Amino acid sequence: MNARTIAAMAAGVAVAFGVTDGPQASADPAVAGFGTQLQAADTDGAGVGGYTVHDLQRSPTDVLNVPIVGNVPLAGTLWEARTDVDAVTGSVVPAMQFFNARAADGQSYRVLVQTFAPDLGISPLSQGGSSGGKIYFDVIGPAATGVVYEDGQSRLIWAG
Repeated sequence: MNARTIAAMAAGVAVAFGVTDGPQASADPAVAGFGTQLQAADTDGAGVGGYTVHDLQRSPTDVLNVPIVGNVPLAGTLWEARTDVDAVTGSVVPAMQFFNARAADGQSYRVLVQTFAPDLGISPLSQGGSSGGKIYFDVIGPAATGVVYEDGQSRLIWAG
């Protein structure tokens, strides 16, 4: 695949997710396909986390049972994404609360925060450390087609 094709695909994904050109290129989110690591500053700005969303799919079950919490109530269909976090620079606290599944029409579904432990650690990672697992979404409208890391603005976008 040549650079022009990749750039065209990224632009198409950005349009599908409602991302438009802003006044500054630095404000644009990083866009990649599933399985690609994208990086974001840690919540305290001291480190850099590398996030990889490997896939997004409807869960094979409609029941989500989490240790300690028990059954997680769902209003729609359970979706999941296999995700890894790496502490690229400095200490990083995985910021899983910023993840959303997003439909092609722009509708977002927040990550189910009660599912983080024990599947995906949210404890600080020392530089070089990593954690992985699944994140879950309650999709109550159109099917999800991508995953967005959004901390007030869309920063990272993965799509297939």
